[in-house]
Amino acid sequence: MRRLTRLYPTKYSNALRCIGQDLDLRGLRTLDITINGMDYVVRCGYQAPPAEMPVTLHYTSADLEELDRSWREKRGRSSSPKEFVSLVQILRAIGGYLDKSGARLIRIANNQTSGSDPVYTVEYETSDGESVVDDREGAAIYDMCVSMYKQRGRSNQRASFARYGR
Repeated sequence: MRRLTRLYPTKYSNALRCIGQDLDLRGLRTLDITINGMDYVVRCGYQAPPAEMPVTLHYTSADLEELDRSWREKRGRSSSPKEFVSLVQILRAIGGYLDKSGARLIRIANNQTSGSDPVYTVEYETSDGESVVDDREGAAIYDMCVSMYKQRGRSNQRASFARYGR
């Protein structure tokens, strides 16, 4: 079996969170993310899925680093409550799943619906070279977001204990 070597220095959870924050800021709701070499290419649109996607954005690793830096400065300043299952959280959770699995992202799209909920289609290659197409909707997306939230809470708690000796 062939093993994948990770080509992307940035973790998917971080890269996809940055992309999600940028898309959210721009008011883009429908997306189709692919990877071209080392760059993320995002076709997207302003309406809820299914919708036309007239906008194409390109994100290099330098773009993602800059977005991360600028958002890091803004985190924690907002007093308004945020949606728990937002585009940002969904993309971060999908990225966390890919990171944890050691998978290589091929594509993420949300231009289908099941009832009123968008379906996120995640195409990836496992560390064993198997191609997988995984459709996630509603409860499955929510579960991924909750799992990521809990995981982040545990790692923040460990960091706090290590830092303050508690």
